Amino acid sequence: MLFIFLILFISSEARQVYFQGTELLSDVNYTQGFSIIPACPPTPQCNTAPRSRIYNPFSTVPNATAPWQMVQWNSHSNISLNGTFMNDSRSRGMQWSTEDKRFVIFQDGRLQMSVNGYHEYSGKYKAPDAPWVHLLIQQDIGVAGGAVPLSEVTELRWNLDVQLLYMNQHIQPGYDPGLHAGIFPLYMTIQNFISGDPEYGKYFWLGLCPYDDRVLMSPLYVNGDKGTASLIYSPAFSNFANMSVHTERIVHVTGDMMPFVRLGLQAAVERGFLHSTDLRKYHVGAMNIGWEVTGLNNGTIEIGNFSLKQYTAQNPKSYEFNQDGNREGWTPKSASNQDLSSPKDGKWILSSIDGEHLQLWSPELMLDASKVKKIFVNMANVCPLNTYFRLLWSENQHGLFDDQNSVSIEVTNNGEWKEYVVDLPMKSNWQGLVRRLRIDSICKENNTEFGVDYIRFAGY
Repeated sequence: MLFIFLILFISSEARQVYFQGTELLSDVNYTQGFSIIPACPPTPQCNTAPRSRIYNPFSTVPNATAPWQMVQWNSHSNISLNGTFMNDSRSRGMQWSTEDKRFVIFQDGRLQMSVNGYHEYSGKYKAPDAPWVHLLIQQDIGVAGGAVPLSEVTELRWNLDVQLLYMNQHIQPGYDPGLHAGIFPLYMTIQNFISGDPEYGKYFWLGLCPYDDRVLMSPLYVNGDKGTASLIYSPAFSNFANMSVHTERIVHVTGDMMPFVRLGLQAAVERGFLHSTDLRKYHVGAMNIGWEVTGLNNGTIEIGNFSLKQYTAQNPKSYEFNQDGNREGWTPKSASNQDLSSPKDGKWILSSIDGEHLQLWSPELMLDASKVKKIFVNMANVCPLNTYFRLLWSENQHGLFDDQNSVSIEVTNNGEWKEYVVDLPMKSNWQGLVRRLRIDSICKENNTEFGVDYIRFAGY
């Protein structure tokens, strides 16, 4: 069998630009502050009413239009525009508050959102049909914000850190968990943007609920929203986090929403809210996150590292393995010793236990070979007889690999972490749409080790 061996060098003269997907959230550091929609019912008149603005005092960029909006639907007061500086153990911040709510922007990019339902409802539960209090942040996305038809999207991934800092439910006689709650959901709209289509502009709400004071982990929720006459499809929170926000620890929330886009569209069609599941018609339209309070809850939640990334075959996701235990869909296909929490501390270490070479298989993916020209693998290898690893690719999503679609890369074998660059235009078989990758550590000795730090993609 003939392999091509490549000795690869990294240029120190220019910094390599990797594909990183498209960030769909504008101004993720809140440099332009927030446009404030006044406290009023969620009506078109409310949304077009004159707005105020709060500015980020830590921003150093010129003022421009704020893509972020703050929503205070059905609150009894408008948030104060007179901010005051404060500090916590991590950073300086500025807070704006009334007796009903508080909002904080920290210099390190975190936000705190507080609602005092006890004060909003004057210590008495609202009538069952009465409107309820919101404190949300939101923004439009759509085509102007970089969204592409969802038929072209390989992953649609939320990332954020959430921490519950305070909660007092103020439970009183008459409490009914079916009516009285404090929740902190995150939503996007999946919206038809095909001009001239009979359902142009229609959408469904695709959400997840990091916090609900009634349950440790929010379950699947599928129902109609009376206010917008649209379906709400919210998968179980366990799909996106491995611990409850009730722990009051920082919970990292991440997950690919594309499987739930498909399930949500199917549910919307089955229930008569929409009439097509054709992904070519739909984009991400808008998003919001924050408090909805129907009880007497007084609560504070903090969010940070907030992101919504869209990945395509032309701008694919890299694999960093930075979250302990999160293998990002990659699977070892040979017998190996592994810490169940691996990857750990940003590294994934595998060791052979049966003398067979180690293999790592990618999840199903899509790489446009006309755009993706280089693969970067930062790895370490410990095997006295092994001086190369092999990368294989397949145009079959089930992973039918062929030795003709492979390249072998010379490596050091002393355990040193090093970035290796696979220059794919040198292989004529690198073409079309690649659906899976496989990395082989060619070493047939017991107790050998093979580690991966990251796998990244780039053009020329």
